[in-house]
Amino acid sequence: MSDEVLLSVKGLKKNFGNLAVLKGVDLDVHKGEKIVIIGASGCGKSTFLRCINCLEDPSDGAIMFEGENLADMSVDINIHRQKIGMVFQQFNLFNNYTILDNIMLVPLTVAKKNIKNRKLLSEKKIEIEEKAHSLLKRIGLDDKALCYPSVLSGGQKQRVAIVRALAMEPKVMLFDEPTSALDPEMVGEVLNLMKDLATSGMTMLIVTHEMSFARQVADRVVFMDDGKIAEEGSPENIFDNPVNAHLQSFLKKVL
Repeated sequence: MSDEVLLSVKGLKKNFGNLAVLKGVDLDVHKGEKIVIIGASGCGKSTFLRCINCLEDPSDGAIMFEGENLADMSVDINIHRQKIGMVFQQFNLFNNYTILDNIMLVPLTVAKKNIKNRKLLSEKKIEIEEKAHSLLKRIGLDDKALCYPSVLSGGQKQRVAIVRALAMEPKVMLFDEPTSALDPEMVGEVLNLMKDLATSGMTMLIVTHEMSFARQVADRVVFMDDGKIAEEGSPENIFDNPVNAHLQSFLKKVL
């Protein structure tokens, strides 16, 4: 983990009508840091990630990334979103595209937008395809490259969703309960891939209910409660010596 702050969230608030979901969240994320976010359902964890990836517009506050405030409506969020990968509970693969095309789609769309020379674009397409195959080999699914998502198990779909995000070479990866929609026997294969990513030095923010995984992987665990960060610290402090009464109660239910 580096001393460099890659992402800085200040006073983040999000309202849905009269309902305040985020009530002033502050969090600095260092390059290479693995932060696991825990808390009861409805406390704002997923909304927090969705605001960082600009899938929800914050009601107030700042999200500083590479010198720009992503909460500023004048900022071109599409440029920054390419550098912030996100993996959802549901895999969000395109069922009418092959596995290979699912992984190539966004990098190729960006290339077509930025490269006007036909020869250079053709060379870039070959490069993108080679990288997609390399990512599929990494998760042991290159033999499924020309298949459609319908033939994959839930665990395989989620692993493809993860490498699809990696295809853009993001600087930060956001995981929104990536194993919650999986059958228990498929959870391990997804968590193992995430552990590999953590070991490689990827900066990661992970919302999960997998507490043993959080203890193994996290540099820091953040407990959210009622739209705020109620406590944060090392896995040892959070799980073995929690201070906040709501955190103590939450851990009794999930551990």
